[in-house]
Amino acid sequence: MSNNGQKPKMKGLMKGSCLWGILLFLVLLFIDQTTKLAADIYFNMPNAPKSLPVIPNLISLTISYNRGIAFGVAADSSTALKLGIIIGTGVMMVGIAVLYFMMDKRRSVIRTALVMIFSGGVGNLIDRLYYRVWDAASATGGADGVRDMVDLSKFGLAVCNFADFFIVIGAIVLILGVIFFDKYAVIPVGKYKEMSKEEEEKGKK
Repeated sequence: MSNNGQKPKMKGLMKGSCLWGILLFLVLLFIDQTTKLAADIYFNMPNAPKSLPVIPNLISLTISYNRGIAFGVAADSSTALKLGIIIGTGVMMVGIAVLYFMMDKRRSVIRTALVMIFSGGVGNLIDRLYYRVWDAASATGGADGVRDMVDLSKFGLAVCNFADFFIVIGAIVLILGVIFFDKYAVIPVGKYKEMSKEEEEKGKK
């Protein structure tokens, strides 16, 4: 009787938690696709500048199209390799989504990191599929790859987009979560220290 009473409550809590993650995903995906579209339209207008400074001599906005993966790697690779990258990315995104929905809702830091990585991965995957980056015949020399617009070349980096930012920030948050902010963290702090002790006690029973 007690188990049946707990199921609706647990289901409700998980539903709310998952909806929060879905909402965050949709917001991040909207930001990514909107900024890509805005940069694509603006910088391809007649007489548009090649770039716009955000922080003079440090960061500027432009438009660049990447038919490879991060930093243009594999841009000139074979069709098979590019399809492999796309399929691999899709499988990874499915895996991240499944892990998110199965994970204990109290592991909020890890789950937030997964949503950020998932959002960035899906955002760039949309561009790769839409512009058929695996098909050499689809390359026009124009809008034909993942759309990048934030020029960080002054820092020794490439032109990137918000999806890249989400992936990088998500990876950093994930690492911090694994080290500090999770009940299974290597060095749990704050409330996660108590959660870690609870898990240890459960394991001893």
